[in-house]
Formats: sequence, structure tokens, C-alpha cells
Amino acid sequence: MRSSRLVLVLLLASLAGAASAQSNKLQLGGYEQTLKLMEQGKCNEARDKLMPNGRPRTGEEMEINDLGNCYIRAAKKISDPEDAERSRETGVGWILFAANAGQREAAQDLVRLYLNGPVFFRDPYEAGKWYLLWEANHSQIRLGQIEFDRDLQKQVNALSPEEWAEARARLAKWKPTLISAE
Repeated sequence: MRSSRLVLVLLLASLAGAASAQSNKLQLGGYEQTLKLMEQGKCNEARDKLMPNGRPRTGEEMEINDLGNCYIRAAKKISDPEDAERSRETGVGWILFAANAGQREAAQDLVRLYLNGPVFFRDPYEAGKWYLLWEANHSQIRLGQIEFDRDLQKQVNALSPEEWAEARARLAKWKPTLISAE
């Protein structure tokens, strides 16, 4: 789903460029501009554009998750190990924020991160907890986001009964984060 949003943004950007050369009629909207900044690895600029008051708002959970992934991707291009680690940690913080607010794709991203890194040590219990939350969250099914990543599903299916038991115990203690509407 994320890659289709990026393709759409790039298509819109190329159309906007062609249109501006002709008539200046087609302009990218705020979110499309933010996605373009994220694609360029300009995560701080994207964050400032997404959250001009410095705080996320209800309804921006998908964008917050995209922002988190921007920081993780950007970390791969940062040569200083401490700065790269800071970027990964910032990214995971935003993804956790989005997942705790109920964003289903963010929960899937956390399963991937807890099973495969590059930010966390492997933690099958947390991966299982986030998978269970993903599975129970039907809020985005109406948007067509119903399929879990198949390769990741194979890893989740390989969790042991003990790992699932701990994942369920952690799920029982989990509380969602509420985001302000302002």
C-alpha cells in the first residue's frame, strides 16, 4: 500500500511539473508535498509540514507511520553511526505512535521490525503482540488493507506456542494512545 502511495505522488509530481511548464494549474496538495519530501529523505521538513503545531492530530495516523518509515530509510544513507541510530530510533518512535493509535499498517511494520530489525533486537513476543493487534483491528478493511505481508506471515506462523502465550499476555496489558483532534 505504501509503495502505491509513493507511485501516486511521483506521478502527480511529474504531472505537476509538466502542467506548471504549460499553465501552473496542477499543484500538489499538502499531503502529496509531504510524501514527496519523505521520498527525498527530507524527514524533518516532512514532519514540520505534516505537524505545523508540533503535534500529530487524529486522522494523520497513516502519515505518521509514513514519517517513521522515512526516518528509518534515511538512516541507511547517514554515514555517522550515532546519527543513523538516532534517525532509526526517531522513526520507530513515530511508527509506535501510529500503531498505538490504531494504524493497522504501522502494526505490520512493527511486526517486521521486531522480527527482522534494523532497530530492535529480535523480539518474537512483541512481534506476536503487534500481529494480534493487526489481526483484531478491522478499522482499515474498508480501505482495502486486509492482507498481511505473505513473507512476514511465514515468520509469524513459525512462532512457538510459548511465544504466542507471552504475546497474548502482553496484548492483555496494551492500551491504545489517543491523539488530540486539534
